[in-house]
Formats: sequence, structure tokens, C-alpha cells
Amino acid sequence: MRWLETVALGVYVFDLTESAFLVGFVGFLRMAPMLVLGAFIGAFADRANRRAILAIANIILAVVYLTLALLILSDRIELWHVSLGAFIAGIVWATDFPVRRAMIADTVPADRVSSAFGVDMASSNFSRVIGPLVGGAFLQEIGMQAVYFLGTGLFVVASSLAFSMLIIHKPSTPETRTSPTSSRFDLRSGVKHIIGDTVLLVTIIVTITMNLFAFPYQQMIPVLGAEKLMVAPVLVGLLLSVEGLGATLGALTIAAIAQPRHFTRVYIYASLGFLLVIAAFALAPWYWLAIPLLFIGGFGMSGFGTMQSIIVVSSTRPEMRGRVLGVLAVAIGSGPIGALHIGWLATQIGTDTAVLAIAIVGMVLTIIPLLIWRKYLRSIPRYRSG
Repeated sequence: MRWLETVALGVYVFDLTESAFLVGFVGFLRMAPMLVLGAFIGAFADRANRRAILAIANIILAVVYLTLALLILSDRIELWHVSLGAFIAGIVWATDFPVRRAMIADTVPADRVSSAFGVDMASSNFSRVIGPLVGGAFLQEIGMQAVYFLGTGLFVVASSLAFSMLIIHKPSTPETRTSPTSSRFDLRSGVKHIIGDTVLLVTIIVTITMNLFAFPYQQMIPVLGAEKLMVAPVLVGLLLSVEGLGATLGALTIAAIAQPRHFTRVYIYASLGFLLVIAAFALAPWYWLAIPLLFIGGFGMSGFGTMQSIIVVSSTRPEMRGRVLGVLAVAIGSGPIGALHIGWLATQIGTDTAVLAIAIVGMVLTIIPLLIWRKYLRSIPRYRSG
């Protein structure tokens, strides 16, 4: 649903306002909760029932999407309704990241962590193959209300699955974790842990760079599709779908063959490759040239996304994972600043030039920490069993 809505909501807001800045602003609202709440949710997840958190968050979002769909049908929808819905969706996704990934790390044995996260990323990326196409088609043929009704159904299913885990799965260890730090939601311990570990520190720095200067370009794909490439919403959706296909294949490859000695190198080279593709996409004059570029970019994106979580989990003790993943969520949450910035920049220098500019800055800022901590590329994250 996240990727289905990325295209549909971007096109819908641009049609409604004809403003690239407002498209970026709604993208900012979707990602802002990760920045503001990510670390607190991560700390809370260290001592709460993670299955219950997932179930409640998804049912709340189902109610929100149903409300938005009914507002559209009654012709009472306004931009602030859409913006509020995007913000609440962002809160749920901020919850999903530290909670669900900590659950994965808790479940699998140490030697299967990379495979588990590879499969997790592959399933997420596969939804990007289907989601944008469905979102573009529903918006083009039916309207935005169809997107929200579909979201309602999907989140009801997700909540039901999470509730079922509460009933059928009884963990051998209690879901509620206690420690001197987690009981006080001491987020400083997560930050301190990261600062004291070069591998974690560089990984977080690159994460912030990518979310400020790489991923915001996705908010501008609907604008570029309408302004420069001049294609219908379903073809805009295809752009993100082929990126998702490349990301799915990349994640499956990583799950099958990646070894700990490769983790940091895959992470960095994939990040730089993704930024290079974004720059090339900004310069692409034809739609059918953009398609293979974004397919290749998907491989880079999957290398970044999969290795990001694997490196963090592999370098963190189990009792610290929620807090460290919460700090990672805050780093990812820097994306809203990038979304707001690229929306403003697009109004000043043009959308394609803005995308090119952020990609170049991102490449420079990714290389700088490697020059400072040169041993990073040779580092091997060590899984700590606690």
C-alpha cells in the first residue's frame, strides 16, 4: 500500500494543486513521523508486545483510509484531509520499521540473519512491482477513492494477521523486555552504542545521506511523468514498478549469496550506484530510456536497503536492537527534509535539474565518510548473541 499510494497520491496532489512543492510537502508529511517518533517507538518496542503494536497500528490506518475514501465519494475531500491521512500513515510506517524488523531478528538464528532480511526486503520490493501499477491504474480508471478502499482492505488483513500471531504463537521468552535502560526509554544508550562502533556510525551517516539526497527523487516521479515525460498515471506507476522489480531481484540475490565480509562493500557500492542512476534518470529525455535506468537502480536500492538492516542488527546485542533500530528509523526519517527540499528546489530550478543536483550532492556526501573511516569497507559486522 505504501508504494501503491506513492504514485496515486503524488499524481492526485499534483492534479489538485499543480504544485511540485505541495507534492513534496505531502511526501514530507508521510515521512516526518519516522524522524520525530522513530527512536521513541524503538525504545517502546524493547519492552512492549510487538505483535499487539502491529495489530493496533494497522487497524487504525484501515479506519483512516476508509474515512478518506468516503470523503471523496461525498465530494467533501480537501487537501488537508489528504495531508492528515498521509501523516497518520507515516506514523504507522514509523512503527512498522523498528517493531517488525526487531521481531525478525529475534526469531531467526544468527547464521540466517542475512537471508531473513534478504527475503524480507524481497517481499517488500515485490510489492513495489505491483503497487505503483495498481495505484496508477486505479487512479486513472476509477479515482482516488478506489485507492483508499483498497488500502482499507489491505490494512484490515494486515491487522488480522498480527492479531493471529497473538493467539497462535506463544514465544518461549516474554515479549516484554526489561533492562535498566529500556525501562526509562533511555535513547541515549542507542546513540552511544552507535557512536562507539565505526561500522554502525558510518552506516547511519550513509543512511541519512541517502534519505536526504536519494530517495526524495521518488516524490518527483509523478511530476516528471506529467511535466517532462508526459505519460498517463499507469505509465508513471510502471516507472516505480520496474525499479521495484530490480530491487526484488537484487534482494533475492543478496539473500542467496551475501557473506559478512561483503556487507559493508555491498552497502556502499550499491548506494553510489543508486545515486548515479538517479542522476542519469534526471537527464533521460525519453520515457523508454527511463525504464531500464530505474530497473538497474532497483538493484542498487536493494543493496542499500538490505545491507542497512543486516549491518545494524549484526552489530547490536539483542536487548539493544529496538533502541538502535529506533535511531536508524530517525536516520531514515530525515527523508521528509529531503522531500520538502526537493519540492522547493523543483519550483526554483526545475524538477529534472533538482533531481540531478541532489544525486550529485548525495554521491559526494557518501564518499566523504569513507575517506575519514577507510577501514569501513574492510569491516566485518559481528553478530552478537547477547
